[in-house]
Amino acid sequence: MKFKILILFITIFTISTSASFAQEGETLPNEILVGNSTTILLTIEGMACQEGCADKISSNLMETEGVVSSDINFKNKSGLITFDPNIITLEEVKTIITDTKVKDYAYTITSTKTITAVTPKNN
Repeated sequence: MKFKILILFITIFTISTSASFAQEGETLPNEILVGNSTTILLTIEGMACQEGCADKISSNLMETEGVVSSDINFKNKSGLITFDPNIITLEEVKTIITDTKVKDYAYTITSTKTITAVTPKNN
């Protein structure tokens, strides 16, 4: 009898855990395939610090559908951004950066370089 109760408890626990994960999956953003993404390296002028300017730009980018990752670095005046060009364009990414408002700072992009992914060869 105790064994049946234990099996029943494990079954109920498993079902409730699976249902919980399924509900969480509904709120996640659309999956973006890495093979469909583009990574760019930008030079960004006008940032005054990491905590205010750079982090705010990165936060604005990450809140945008289609942006996979954003690493904005005040010290290097750079931004390494990966995005899905089927969802958001390069020009839209740049506009998010230049439209970011922190005090009266104005951000400009002085260079853009597309980074190509290297696929390892199978031996």
